[in-house]
Amino acid sequence: MSLPQYETTIVLDSFLKEDDRKNVLTKIENFIKNHGGEIEEIDEWGKKRLAYEINRKQYGVYVNVLFSGPSNLPKLLEREFRLEESILRYLILKVDKALRELRRMKKEEQAAQKAERTARVAAPAAPTASAESSETEPAADKSEPATTAETAAGASETETAVAEAAAEPAAEERKE
Repeated sequence: MSLPQYETTIVLDSFLKEDDRKNVLTKIENFIKNHGGEIEEIDEWGKKRLAYEINRKQYGVYVNVLFSGPSNLPKLLEREFRLEESILRYLILKVDKALRELRRMKKEEQAAQKAERTARVAAPAAPTASAESSETEPAADKSEPATTAETAAGASETETAVAEAAAEPAAEERKE
């Protein structure tokens, strides 16, 4: 049985120095690990303007942490966040199965696109235009429209898969 997965977004004081900010993030990471959790991803969004002032501050540094751990970990983490003065706001959410599946599919799609780009760069470019046409007007890149169409098709497949993944738990509940 896997541990529940959580996501927390933290707004840090924008006046923190780089070293202090890294120390706070290291402290949070160690706290999660010491209480039976596992960090899956830390995404620093950077300095953003707040929607409203918090403690007379207009800006904050946003950090998103994806982690898994025991069910009591969010409660302990909230207490830790309240005690840390440099954290202006926080939000901890439990990630459901449909969102996990969406993220997994998105990572696979990004990996496939990266592999495609790498293969395209590694393959030598074949001359597609004659000498006369290249002098009068530049040759159009034929790969861009196909890539855009492929991306649009991939997005619709992803949306369909997410809708199916979200519908599965509902169908199971109705059967019971």
